Amino acid sequence: MTLRAPSLPTYLIGLLVSAALGGLLWFALGEQLSAPLLLALGLFLGHFVGSWLGEAAPARAEARAPAEAPAAAARPAQTAKSGSGEIKSIYVGNIAFSAPREELQALFAPYGEVISLRLMMDRATGRPRGYGFIEMEADAADSAIRALDGHEFFGRQLRVNEAKQRIGG
Repeated sequence: MTLRAPSLPTYLIGLLVSAALGGLLWFALGEQLSAPLLLALGLFLGHFVGSWLGEAAPARAEARAPAEAPAAAARPAQTAKSGSGEIKSIYVGNIAFSAPREELQALFAPYGEVISLRLMMDRATGRPRGYGFIEMEADAADSAIRALDGHEFFGRQLRVNEAKQRIGG
């Protein structure tokens, strides 16, 4: 764990917790502790507890969030550059709701390395929406598009084509 500056609400909660602990220490040890020492100990504990709470918050938010990527990430770039070559984003539609993510990745793997796979989920219900995006190197993506468009997968014919950049919101 690294000590870092938490958000103000988290820091205040940490200070309240440390004030309670400091009060218990002062009650237990009587007046053996000086006020400045108790204040410094309370601030340190508050910062430590606030940092700990601040690190735990993203994990809780991630566990609550549906598997869908944020709106900005849901708009796939048509192509991007990486260190090894051009990357293309592939739209895959008409995916069966029961199709496992691993099976879909295994379907595309023979054509090249699957860099990322995002299956879109309904925010309200948390259920799959039946489409997603796969990123692969350009040559592999072109081969996969040609081979898998119309391919039957879990009882449904996939729609596979190059993802188009969404314009507007």
